[in-house]
Amino acid sequence: MNKSAELLALQKEVLLARSSLCRLKIRRDMGRMRESLSFGAIAPGIAASGPARELALGLLLSGLGGRRVSRVVAFAGRALVFARIALAAFGMLRSTQPAPGATPPPVSD
Repeated sequence: MNKSAELLALQKEVLLARSSLCRLKIRRDMGRMRESLSFGAIAPGIAASGPARELALGLLLSGLGGRRVSRVVAFAGRALVFARIALAAFGMLRSTQPAPGATPPPVSD
């Protein structure tokens, strides 16, 4: 064999050994991760995340019957909007009216 062919063969063996070593490390790390994770440790983390709660609520609402639940949710949303508008309007009226017993500002000519 010539020198370049021997060098290529050695490089191939090194690459194959490295790849098998990397695969073994990955298997070891996956095993460690699998052992460290349990449902009891994962459940509180999932429950604390916002997207998971939204997903659970969506699944719950879709399982209860879409039309009825969507009507109730739509009504509650509208009621909330009207309540906020009413509170804002009341706050604006309250800030523009003088306090009871206060003297009106003098009128200048």
